[in-house]
Amino acid sequence: MEILLVNDDGINALGLKLLAKRLLKYGNVTVLAPDGERSASSHSINIKKPLTIEEVEPIVVGVKCYQTNGTPADCVRLATGALGREFEIVFSGVNYGLNIGTDVIYSGTCAGAREAFIEGIPSVAISCDRRFDIVENEIDNLLDLIFYKKIYSKDYSLNINFPVHDFEKSKGIKFVKMGKKRFKTTYMKNDEGLYVVLKDEILYDIDPLTDAYLSLNGYTTITVLDANLSKEIDLDLFNSKL
Repeated sequence: MEILLVNDDGINALGLKLLAKRLLKYGNVTVLAPDGERSASSHSINIKKPLTIEEVEPIVVGVKCYQTNGTPADCVRLATGALGREFEIVFSGVNYGLNIGTDVIYSGTCAGAREAFIEGIPSVAISCDRRFDIVENEIDNLLDLIFYKKIYSKDYSLNINFPVHDFEKSKGIKFVKMGKKRFKTTYMKNDEGLYVVLKDEILYDIDPLTDAYLSLNGYTTITVLDANLSKEIDLDLFNSKL
């Protein structure tokens, strides 16, 4: 298979190297990653600023590697539009930090996978909670599931999270719905009169069928996503108010 790998932690990220090495089992791997960290860049793209593509030393032997000054979503757009390559699947990650629940809105990692989905390419975002030892031990089984059971599709994007760092290993893999993760942020003004984050109070979903709940309880979660944000409602009811 022709596999594209992107991320939002940058070309030198440990998770990128780890995943690139393991993906070689399944096909030809091309890396196109940002030249630095782009965490929480969401699905931003550059439409006016010129973008760079620079070939760099392979992070893993046998992997063609490029870096750009763009975002994770730009990485996918550049790979297909500037390099002129066709890919059968796109992976994004492994991200340093979970992307559970409504994190997917902020996440550059998830945006890389979502951009591939928008372009009609099956895609997978993978994240962990600072425990790359869990990823090292369990990523092969996860990738075998993805490729040999063929759970990827052009019809959706997969968002995968390993459990929180309190667990040394996963209790298992579960397909779940996306939960909610709410931030209540407190700011402080610094000596320059600028506002900086003092603390984040995070409220997690308590629905036991969600990624937010199950990740906190030791499971590796797989959420099936698409780009349709429309809520299923009775449109006739709303149109009757016009």
